[in-house]
Amino acid sequence: MLNLDDRRGFTLIELMITMVIMLIVGAAVGKVLVNSLRVGQGQMLQADMQSNVRTGGLVLPMELREIGYDSNLTTNVVTSDIEVVARKEIQIRAMRGIGMTCGVPTLTAMSIRKPVFGNRRPLLTDGFLLYVENDPNTGADDQWIPLTVTAVNNTALCGGDSAITLTFSTPEVSPGVNLALSQVFVGGPIRYYERMRFGLYVEADGKSYLGARSVSLGEANYRAVAGPLHPVEGVIFDYYNRAGVKLNAATADPAEVRVIDLLIWGLTDDAISLSGSSQRATGDMSLRTSIALRNTLSH
Repeated sequence: MLNLDDRRGFTLIELMITMVIMLIVGAAVGKVLVNSLRVGQGQMLQADMQSNVRTGGLVLPMELREIGYDSNLTTNVVTSDIEVVARKEIQIRAMRGIGMTCGVPTLTAMSIRKPVFGNRRPLLTDGFLLYVENDPNTGADDQWIPLTVTAVNNTALCGGDSAITLTFSTPEVSPGVNLALSQVFVGGPIRYYERMRFGLYVEADGKSYLGARSVSLGEANYRAVAGPLHPVEGVIFDYYNRAGVKLNAATADPAEVRVIDLLIWGLTDDAISLSGSSQRATGDMSLRTSIALRNTLSH
């Protein structure tokens, strides 16, 4: 029979040893949790940075691959969709859509059938290019000529079909030579574009971003596309001519550019530690893309 007087509890030493062991285990577990938190936070910031850099590396090349060149048959002058070249900025005629002419064209108004193809319908602030057919038996003399559009009617008709009518000044196919109706064929294309500028800029938070602004809409400030980026070399444009020779961005003629190398160098929002240590550093990632421009000319 158990004698209740023989029962004994833990001694003070045993309790102290137990507490010490629990403290050691708790400290170890706490360190693991802190390290895991640091690693998780660092991985999220790293993933966010990589996503931003890839976004910039997709959006801008998509715009650049749409631009090309036109030549004036009379003056032999080459006009580029690139309007401004710089090492950290570029301004282009960014194509927004294309439509096919319909109805009966005149020298001051033409209609394009709905739906138009592209990002959106044309706006009055857009620039417009009309495809002119000279000799229908050859493509060597065809060209795109600019239209000075003064009104856009989105509720027009081509017979019984919905259409968009563009009113414009009489265009010139070359200086002093007006467009002839015989050069316009129904079903021919009209392209429209928005003047866009892309470049590296500093936001209100003091960090650098790849920005975009519409020159056509009169936007004075950039809107962030991707970032934060490296403050000095976050966005770099390098330009090459048809011979593969690198051009001086400060003096290059936009009409000479055939290939654009784009570098985007992204940074994490904050310093991170992917090893879990208390020592942190800003994570970075760079992405370089080479874009051969559409419809480049050999002269």
